[in-house]
Amino acid sequence: MSFLAVFLASLAAGAALLVAAMLVLPAMMRGVGNRMMRIMVRDIYTGNLFGMVNVVRRLSLQGAGETLLRAGSEGRAIIRPMGSPLHFSPWQDLLFTPAQLARGPLLDADKTDLSVVIGPRAKRPLKVDIPLLVTGMSYGGALTGKAKVALARAANRAGTATNTGESFLAAERREAERLIVQYHRGTWPAAPQNHPQLLAAADAIEIQVGQGAQGSAPIRTPSEFMDKGMRSAYGLQPGQDALIDGRFKDIEGAKDLRTLIERLREEYPVPVGVKLAAADTIEEDIARLMEARPDFLCVDGAEGGTHGGAVILQDDFGLPTMHAVARADKHLRALGVRDEVTLIAAGGLYSPGICMKAIALGADACYVGTALMLAIASDQAMQALPWEPPYSLFLETGAKRGAFSVEEGAQRAGDFLLSSAKELDLGLRALGKRSVSEVSRSDMIALTQEVARLTGCRLPYGPAQEPVEKPEETLYAPPHWYEEGERTRPVH
Repeated sequence: MSFLAVFLASLAAGAALLVAAMLVLPAMMRGVGNRMMRIMVRDIYTGNLFGMVNVVRRLSLQGAGETLLRAGSEGRAIIRPMGSPLHFSPWQDLLFTPAQLARGPLLDADKTDLSVVIGPRAKRPLKVDIPLLVTGMSYGGALTGKAKVALARAANRAGTATNTGESFLAAERREAERLIVQYHRGTWPAAPQNHPQLLAAADAIEIQVGQGAQGSAPIRTPSEFMDKGMRSAYGLQPGQDALIDGRFKDIEGAKDLRTLIERLREEYPVPVGVKLAAADTIEEDIARLMEARPDFLCVDGAEGGTHGGAVILQDDFGLPTMHAVARADKHLRALGVRDEVTLIAAGGLYSPGICMKAIALGADACYVGTALMLAIASDQAMQALPWEPPYSLFLETGAKRGAFSVEEGAQRAGDFLLSSAKELDLGLRALGKRSVSEVSRSDMIALTQEVARLTGCRLPYGPAQEPVEKPEETLYAPPHWYEEGERTRPVH
């Protein structure tokens, strides 16, 4: 039988099946639909499927789903990728004031400066062209090696730095022009804190005391989730888990941490800083840290993302990023060290506008994570959908990680950073500011009294020359420098 005959026979059979389906299926669907409707309108509420609507509304769809995941977890804490879905920081209640006549905007030909110097007091400060940094995401414990390389290349395109997270990947070091190496709480043999040559390869060293999505809780990656490459990079034997402990074993308190900071600053010419999970003790934490004068401080708010953290730590612990940045900047000024310390904000900073607001509240630069993860998978998402989520392409435990393209991921993530930088440039021009370091709280208004008290931004209730009304007794009263005029910040 010829190919044409087979093709025509198949086509005829397919057409017959289609006609049969069109005739039979509507009657079947009507029968099923009628039966379901009778059950739903006649069964009592306690035995009615419609009762699940009430359950889902009480718990939310996500809450109901996570309840079922806990029930099927065999007693393990469930972990959620990409951070908390909750929005703690009311960034939408802050708006910038565009320059027009009272203060003129910039012309298209005017030059602007988005660059930031991290650790200006260090022997070898780290300069980046834009105030957006790639946040710490580890190889193996979070991302694949290919994803780390893609992010390094994207950072190079934008003239910024990338962070190793809790790992040191040789390929990432080769690719990255500016690399921040984490000195972290991981207990595996190949951690950078156990190898001076790895710290010597850093362009900045970040001591990771905690992170926003997990606080300082211990994190264990079971050996069954590690492949040969990850075990080799971590220096672990088959059967050994990768443990990030709650704290450094040789650091009992602030005094020991100060000793470590001082030692690293003496041994390495690069900036040495600390990453803290933002907490309501932020002023006390900063006061103790500043005795050792770290070169930079990262405050990671409760909105911080992670490859997989316990739901309770993501949703129910921490201090919102907006609160953390405002309070950290205020306390650094109160201690008289603001010009010496670079303040980096992290946690839920997914858009240029939010990053610019964090900078106006006191941050010098912002870490970006979750948004970049969406960016590197954007054009490749169909490699995973519909049966796997897009992040299965770049997570080490992802089922589709083998389909990830480094070149495509680097292109998309680089475009995201460059696009964000362009928006920041437009924001500066609209404010009439030539440098990102000039942006301040006086450039914004607060739409609610609560946000005004927290940030020191004025309420739009009258002419701009009228002072913000002070609350009598509040932790978040406008700081003293607000009444003295626009704050001063180091211009790099």
